[in-house]
Amino acid sequence: MFENSRNDSELDILISLRNGDENGLKAAFRMYYEALVLKVYQIIFDQSQAEDLVQELFLELWQKRNQLEKVTNLKAYLFKSAYNRTLNLLKSKKLSFDSIDGVDVPEDQEFYKTQAEKEQKLLHIQKAIEELPEKCRIVFTLSKFEEKSYADIANELGISIKTVEHQVSKALKILRNKAKYFEFE
Repeated sequence: MFENSRNDSELDILISLRNGDENGLKAAFRMYYEALVLKVYQIIFDQSQAEDLVQELFLELWQKRNQLEKVTNLKAYLFKSAYNRTLNLLKSKKLSFDSIDGVDVPEDQEFYKTQAEKEQKLLHIQKAIEELPEKCRIVFTLSKFEEKSYADIANELGISIKTVEHQVSKALKILRNKAKYFEFE
């Protein structure tokens, strides 16, 4: 069923996963692994850690395959899970001025300050996104994190393209206002 990845459909993969078929996991991995690693890397700027995080995500996907009944969009589920895991990693990570997880890093103290500030800003952004009005947050997330077109979002949510444009614009305005506040913390 999953020999040719071009013929894989998300629904087939989801059904396969729910039924405990490892081919479904392999197909999902082939389809999304590289894109997920890239997205995680864009947040944490550590290729090895990004790969580890995504591999753990697929392991958990397999372990929780019996809980996928409510999942209708595998891509959205995986990207949201990767995003949440990445932010949780940033929250739990304690930056040391001597080393980061035992890895040799530049002696430059500015490196640590910059990384800590970047992680703090990402946490503020996540919180700001979570505080958006529900409809606004959903539309913004579909547009910016799942990279869906306005037409696809409008079709998926049963709203007009103008409404999608308005909601994304509203989200950006709210986030810009909050970003100004973060600069002074």
